[in-house]
Amino acid sequence: MAGGRDARGLALLLCGLWLAGCSGDAGRSSELAGQPGLLLKVRNYYETRGLEENGRCTAPIMEGVARSQVLSDDPSQMVIALSYYYRDWVRDGDDCDRRLPGSCMMMLQQCRGFAERTFTIDKGEEGLSVAGMSGPQRGRRR
Repeated sequence: MAGGRDARGLALLLCGLWLAGCSGDAGRSSELAGQPGLLLKVRNYYETRGLEENGRCTAPIMEGVARSQVLSDDPSQMVIALSYYYRDWVRDGDDCDRRLPGSCMMMLQQCRGFAERTFTIDKGEEGLSVAGMSGPQRGRRR
């Protein structure tokens, strides 16, 4: 009887630890330059405007940030350099035709990789907003 009670206690402890790990501070995962929620705003801006690989990748997703650096910060604006990993949700290789030899290998190499951009953040009365970014973008001429 004591063994069953010990096993249940251990299971409850492990379950509690697992739940505690899942309930981490969500703001930290979207924090950028010490600003909660800024990474989410930068990602949204990039994903609605950005292009990669000379315009071949038209639907990029910022999968993760490798490095960020605040280049300038004054009362009205902040400029951040960001190194990130992207993939294109349309051309990411998961829709390759396995009946064609070699096509999947070529597709797996397309529209995935590391890149760098600079983001300009405005500091307005209503909070932070992304004002612009460097690099190729939809609807912008070079």
